[in-house]
Amino acid sequence: MVRDAYRSLADTFRATADAGSGPPGPARALRLWALEDPQRYFLVHGTPVPGYRAPDDITAIAQEIMAALLDVCEAEEPGTAQPDQFETHLADHRRWAGDHPAPTPVLRRALAFWTRRHGALSLALAGHLTDMGFDPELLFTAEVDGLTGGR
Repeated sequence: MVRDAYRSLADTFRATADAGSGPPGPARALRLWALEDPQRYFLVHGTPVPGYRAPDDITAIAQEIMAALLDVCEAEEPGTAQPDQFETHLADHRRWAGDHPAPTPVLRRALAFWTRRHGALSLALAGHLTDMGFDPELLFTAEVDGLTGGR
């Protein structure tokens, strides 16, 4: 089940990345994928099982997802500001990016997309936003727009 869920998500990510939609495409695709079957989303992005290490074939599929995200983030114009402390840290801690050659500003952008999308999505799917009285879809869209400057 885990392998099938990751494969489905990787195929979804790659299709939207190849469509040239920039980072918002995979972000929206992830949301729709998760809404179709929240339990499948939580199977791969929920609370980890202590001591579990995914087999190499599953981590390879997860790496495909990250590579697709890095590709779309790399296609965007990265900032030219001097690296801050976190970017300097990322330059030496890029194992999660596999062998993708993305420069550090792209790593940071991809990581921001990854964490902010999953944060908003996981909270909504788990029902933690239900009693707050606002539309979780609008929150998700605002997070994505905040990362892309509204593009």
